[in-house]
Amino acid sequence: MIDKASPRLRPMGLAARMILFLSLALVPIGVVAYFQTAKLQEETRLRSQLSLVALTEAGALAERQTVLRAQGGAQALGATMGQEAMLGGDPATCSARLSSYLAASPGYSFGLVLTVDGNVPCRSGDQDIDIADFPRLQAIVENPGSRAWLNPNGPMSRRPVIVVAEPFFLGGELAGHVLLSVPSALFAGDRAGDATGPSGFEDIVTFNQDGELLTARNGVLQAAEHLPADLDLASLAGAKPQSFAARSVDGETRVFAAAPLVPGVVYALGIWSSTNAEAEAITVTGIAKALPLLMWAASVIVAFLAVNRLVIRHIKRLSRRMRIFARTRRIPEHRTHLEMPAELAEMEDDFLDMADAILRDEAQQENALREKTILLKEVHHRVKNNLQLISSIMNMQIRQSREPETKFVLQRLQDRIRSLATIHRNLYQTEDLGHVDAGALLVDLVGQMTDMTEVAGESIKVTTDLEHIETVPDQAVPLSLLTAEALTNAMKYASPPAGLSQAEVSVRFRYEGGGRAMLEISNSVAPEGPSEPEMRVEPAGLGSRLIQAFTTQLGGSLTQERQADVYRVHVAFALKDFEADETVPTKVPNVPDF
Repeated sequence: MIDKASPRLRPMGLAARMILFLSLALVPIGVVAYFQTAKLQEETRLRSQLSLVALTEAGALAERQTVLRAQGGAQALGATMGQEAMLGGDPATCSARLSSYLAASPGYSFGLVLTVDGNVPCRSGDQDIDIADFPRLQAIVENPGSRAWLNPNGPMSRRPVIVVAEPFFLGGELAGHVLLSVPSALFAGDRAGDATGPSGFEDIVTFNQDGELLTARNGVLQAAEHLPADLDLASLAGAKPQSFAARSVDGETRVFAAAPLVPGVVYALGIWSSTNAEAEAITVTGIAKALPLLMWAASVIVAFLAVNRLVIRHIKRLSRRMRIFARTRRIPEHRTHLEMPAELAEMEDDFLDMADAILRDEAQQENALREKTILLKEVHHRVKNNLQLISSIMNMQIRQSREPETKFVLQRLQDRIRSLATIHRNLYQTEDLGHVDAGALLVDLVGQMTDMTEVAGESIKVTTDLEHIETVPDQAVPLSLLTAEALTNAMKYASPPAGLSQAEVSVRFRYEGGGRAMLEISNSVAPEGPSEPEMRVEPAGLGSRLIQAFTTQLGGSLTQERQADVYRVHVAFALKDFEADETVPTKVPNVPDF
């Protein structure tokens, strides 16, 4: 067999090598420029972060002052009225004094004193307060400490308030908390027309240590759309001041800066658009870092255009002409010496001379191949004619013979000669002498033998299942002879099975996969055994010996067995590959004008 050439790796093209060498040459400069740019960009980003935090703290100064003022007032009330209430003072007097203090101090809407055991001995207003109705008050009793939260509907003032809780102590021990309510309208974040300041804020929001919003320049409800989508504000509480870029709930990318206003109690979060001049350094697009890459790309492009103009395009054109010649065997009609360098022009001349020589050689090989094909077909045709002539002579001899023994022997010999004639007829009719359609050959052979059986007057039902499988002539000849011999024996010994009036013969030829094929010929037999011919003068077992000999020529395995009322001959063999003669062309080229 002709070994296939193993695939080999293709080397890099000229353009790829130019890019590689230029890349290696520019690597040191590019690395230095990259790290310098990255360092400068990082310094700019850090300065911008500090600037945004400072702007946030400055922008939320009013909120910070309001919360600190409320804490200071709560601490003062705890030191006076809180201690008085804890030491057994009159609750009514304490409440009246607290109401008077709130009336004289604008900016507070409600106040109360909450002891550590959950009692409210002192409060402004006339309404009694049960902490069981206020989960926030219960939470303060369970976890004492400074607090601030937003109550959107104050139960006493009936308006949104920020509640500030501050603990007070008696004898060094926690005695309770003083709570003051500050109307939300007093915070700078809720003043109309103050949504954006000179620093270009989109919004400034404040929140407590639990991540709950307290105030917002554009309103608490609207501010929720501008907050970071995948970040809990509680994670920013207690953290150091920082700024970052993130995607908001509404899908826009914004810059955020978080800073503590009252550590542990209230924090501020500044929100900027990513296009804001103060925030642009946080969301650097990386163009500066890409400058070395752009320089490298520009150098490579210029070098590639030069090489492509002078060399690559001419080589591709010459390669394209070579591929066209390989497919169509046509030589280009004109040359391009004036456009390409002298070295490439010489290469084109060499190719054209080589192509002309190849066409002449292939034309000679084609003529030789056609002559050989014609001679081989003529040989097969004459052999077929001679075998048919011999068969005709034997047929005349059979008609003139008077002895049945002589007729039987001559008929058996005539069947084998006709099988050989059928093979040679198919060989000279096929276009490819190296491959034979074994299925078509067996169809013709079985049909011929079935017709002879019908002429003889025997009632036999023949069924076929023949696949079209290509074989080499060295296997087609013994396969046909084996089929003819086995089919002759099957027809000779076939007898109707029990319950039927007609004998049955089956011929199967199938591809089993893995380069193997199978031939099976079976015939029905009577329960008492195969019927013997009335006259038998052929040597006993000659047909079986011929079948075994043909199986050996095929290189297969033979199995003969009887199962119930069916006698079966099974032959399995491997299909051989066509072995080409190295001195003969394996392909007829499509050469014009020949």
